[in-house]
Amino acid sequence: MKSLLVRGGVALALAGLATFAPAVAHADVSVQETQTFTGWAYENSPKEAKREAENMARRSALISGYLHEQCVLLYAYSTRLAPGYFAGNAAIRCTR
Repeated sequence: MKSLLVRGGVALALAGLATFAPAVAHADVSVQETQTFTGWAYENSPKEAKREAENMARRSALISGYLHEQCVLLYAYSTRLAPGYFAGNAAIRCTR
């Protein structure tokens, strides 16, 4: 009977601590702003189209006040539209 009371007391104490754990774990976390930017381009090579699309997305981020170091490339791809004519798309996600 005594061990059952001890187990119950320990379980109650751990449950009480668990209710405070999320508040303690997130006490020093600040709110971060995240935004996604996209870019597109039409160029003569796939590499050029991807590069220009990424540059367009980064320019949009720069205008919005994000630094280059705050942004991560999500994707950059190109597709052939016609011989010697390629479309490129890119997206970046920035956090501050």
